[in-house]
Amino acid sequence: MKQITGILIGLITLILVQSCTDNKRPSNYNNKSLVDDKGLSFLNSSTEAGLTMIKISGLPVSNSKNQLVIQFAQKVTVDNMKLVDELRKLKSDNFVTSADSVSDVHQQMISQLAKTHGVQFDKACLQEIINEQQQLIGLFEDATRNSNANVVDFAKIKLPILRARLESEKTLATVLK
Repeated sequence: MKQITGILIGLITLILVQSCTDNKRPSNYNNKSLVDDKGLSFLNSSTEAGLTMIKISGLPVSNSKNQLVIQFAQKVTVDNMKLVDELRKLKSDNFVTSADSVSDVHQQMISQLAKTHGVQFDKACLQEIINEQQQLIGLFEDATRNSNANVVDFAKIKLPILRARLESEKTLATVLK
């Protein structure tokens, strides 16, 4: 009798431990994305913008002699790497499986920018970062009206950070003039 009670207690404990360690992510048996087309577009476009800014901000190390621009670009790289990682997690949490890439248009712009150096590069690089940041803010503003609560919450949290970074980018651009 004691052995049966011990076995039952052991089984109950095992079941309780297993239920506590289950993955908290809900099962998605039909593998369908939890975002609508606008949410999918936001996730893909903002990830691409972040990747584009990472590539742009990697150029000043070799193309600029201005330490302010180089340091600022390094911060832009770190910020956008974090943003892209968070976007990828949001995509994963919402069962979005699209590939991340930089469009041909952005790739051509980066190639053109890589051919310039010095002060001309600094101004062009900052202008491209500002342009991308403005587009990113537009994407995030649109995302605040999305039907997916996770997308809306993410966009609302990130918008003030993106706007503050745009202001610092504009400030640096005026310092370089």
